[in-house]
Amino acid sequence: MDTEEKELEVVPPAVLSLSNCPGTTPGTPQSKNQLKKQRKLAEFAELRKLRREREREKKKQKRREAKEQGLPIRTGPSRKELKKRQAVDGGQSALSVAIDLEYDDLMQERDIAKCVKQCLRIYTINRRSAQPGKLHFTGIRRNGHIHESFRKNDGWENWHVEYHFDRGHTDVFDTSQLVYLTCESDQVLDKLQPGCTYVIGGLVDHNHFKGLCHSRATEAGLATARLPLSEHVDMKTRAVLSTYHVFELLTKVAAGQDWTSAILDTIPMRKGAKAKVTNGKETQGQLLVQDEDLEQDDDEEHDEKKQEAEVKEPIPTVSSETETENQLLGS
Repeated sequence: MDTEEKELEVVPPAVLSLSNCPGTTPGTPQSKNQLKKQRKLAEFAELRKLRREREREKKKQKRREAKEQGLPIRTGPSRKELKKRQAVDGGQSALSVAIDLEYDDLMQERDIAKCVKQCLRIYTINRRSAQPGKLHFTGIRRNGHIHESFRKNDGWENWHVEYHFDRGHTDVFDTSQLVYLTCESDQVLDKLQPGCTYVIGGLVDHNHFKGLCHSRATEAGLATARLPLSEHVDMKTRAVLSTYHVFELLTKVAAGQDWTSAILDTIPMRKGAKAKVTNGKETQGQLLVQDEDLEQDDDEEHDEKKQEAEVKEPIPTVSSETETENQLLGS
């Protein structure tokens, strides 16, 4: 009887899935390169604090040795002096600039990292300027990738920057006092106006969204202007300036430098810029390259090499004044 019951017992059919379906190979969620990259990032995050502690000890040792030998301990302004400088020069006459970071959803991960890197560069330029201006980072989404990238930098919340989360420049400032800087504008920025806030688009897109900043600004009813590059210099290539190049140019002009010398001191030498030659009539010497994407990529590559070749300028944070830009970015 027991044998007959076993023979009559019905076995339920097996549930098919991607893991047991005949002829199907389970897919891997990530590639080997992605997994390797994640492991490296995790290892770097664990060792970051240890490396910074070692660097601080090395800096302290160098200061002690310099003091014993009677050498100057510091080559640049102190942290206290920089803060005092910003407090004194932060009046109504100071330059006011807002970096528009409302393009979070239009950039890939590597471009977001470049965008934040340029923001760090802008912060350093402003903080070490002889006349620091008011710097605003607007349009940062609290749950966005740009915010996540900022959070990788220790002490970033305490930087001398006005952060505006989930609020764009039109929500923070009076629109009548905003001037959005775009190369498509018909208006030329001849002189910086006191009381105006100049908006720079924080978009790294390799010209995939050409004219987007200008169209958004005009739709919002904002005044626009372009930098007077072709009015003051001749270049052998198209003027594709990064966000921090535009900011650096504004700070130099706000400090009293003329446009021609400020442009020549700011833009990369590889562009072959020369002061405008006038023979009764100005010649427009701005040439365009055939591939705009390659031009901007070359500029970014040149900027990175230039930064590596420069004397390491520390980006101040709460934990250490001597941490470099690459260490802050964790790259």
